[in-house]
Amino acid sequence: MGNVTEGTSTPPRKISETNSEQTVQIYENVVRRLKLSCAENEFPLSILHSPTHMSKRYRLIEVVNSPRRSDEFSEIVVHLICEHRPHLTRDDITKLFRDCCLFDLKQSLPEHDKWSTENIDSECFNSLTNMISTSETISMTQDKFYDWIRVHFPTLFYGFELWLRKNAILPIENKKFEDSLTSVSKNRSLMPMPNILNATWVWLLLHHLPITYLSADNTCTNLFERMTSVLSGRMWDHLYDSYRDGASLNRFQHHTFGYKAPTLVFFETSDNYLFCLCSDEEYRESPKHFGGIQTCFFQLKPVFKVVLEGPHIIFMNTKLRGLSALGLLVGRDHTHTYFSIDADFFNVKHLHGDVRLLGIDVWGAGGQKSADEQRDMHAWEGRQIEKSQKVKRSYEEEETILNMAGIETRHQQEQF
Repeated sequence: MGNVTEGTSTPPRKISETNSEQTVQIYENVVRRLKLSCAENEFPLSILHSPTHMSKRYRLIEVVNSPRRSDEFSEIVVHLICEHRPHLTRDDITKLFRDCCLFDLKQSLPEHDKWSTENIDSECFNSLTNMISTSETISMTQDKFYDWIRVHFPTLFYGFELWLRKNAILPIENKKFEDSLTSVSKNRSLMPMPNILNATWVWLLLHHLPITYLSADNTCTNLFERMTSVLSGRMWDHLYDSYRDGASLNRFQHHTFGYKAPTLVFFETSDNYLFCLCSDEEYRESPKHFGGIQTCFFQLKPVFKVVLEGPHIIFMNTKLRGLSALGLLVGRDHTHTYFSIDADFFNVKHLHGDVRLLGIDVWGAGGQKSADEQRDMHAWEGRQIEKSQKVKRSYEEEETILNMAGIETRHQQEQF
């Protein structure tokens, strides 16, 4: 008899079954590890705790371990969120937005800046659910909700996906991710938020703003890092706050004019509306409309929506009487104006009524260079004013210099 070979090969079918069992075991270990850092009652992390639809959870792990992003990720997440829910109610949808925001903010802040639900602005999430319907009894099926977020909020689960991509892998890689978050946030703390803008609105805007308003910090490569940069005070500069700096046209011009980079201006009105005017060109007095192709005008509350976008939608004239209406206007032309403030910066007119302006908040999105250039210009203007006090000039020359510094010499504006 011939010799019998001891190292016989395993049949292909047996190998396939063995590999499948090993893969399932790997997925189970990954999900088990992720559960240790997840809350059971918060979206979207709660989907990892449900005992059903394990195949969907395994597929989620497969998707995030692929090199490219996939639309399938959001579809799977929505399916898992809707487990045992034939419909999503308004409360379900509001909680989903709230928890996703809370999750993203927690991931964007250093360890010592713990973020709690007490810091959440609920009006932000109410404005989002009001996009769907103003009815108190709103409910949506799984398919309709997925279609809605795909159109209106396609990046809702961006932070969750990035978190899974960094954590649903080998433990040594998890340590690298923790180190990277520590290095990004090292010696950084949450910037103090003023009366109008807060971290919740930052989260919402970063999902919808054009890239020109998110490019000042060139170390950022994705939305998650940009959120960290904004909240840490590196991306945007706080130029003007009417509560802090005084509420008047004079103060607005002094702090905003001369900033040669994109800006975000928030307007709060007495009827509880909040608007955000994003300009990719500097503010100026002009007989013509200005603003580039990435200029946009948002209504943040009570319903979040993009009111207007595109070039030449901002008009500001507070001096040339007879040319047109005085004040700041937002619209394609003077006959199609969506929002306007009078020359006193006191009265506001928008599509829903005539009201009073409560507050203005201005943020510059040009980074440190733009802020330094504006400060240098203000310093130069100050020196010119000092010189004018020493050199005898005509009234017209002095008036020109004072106006350049933002000091009104005629038609002094009444503060509100």
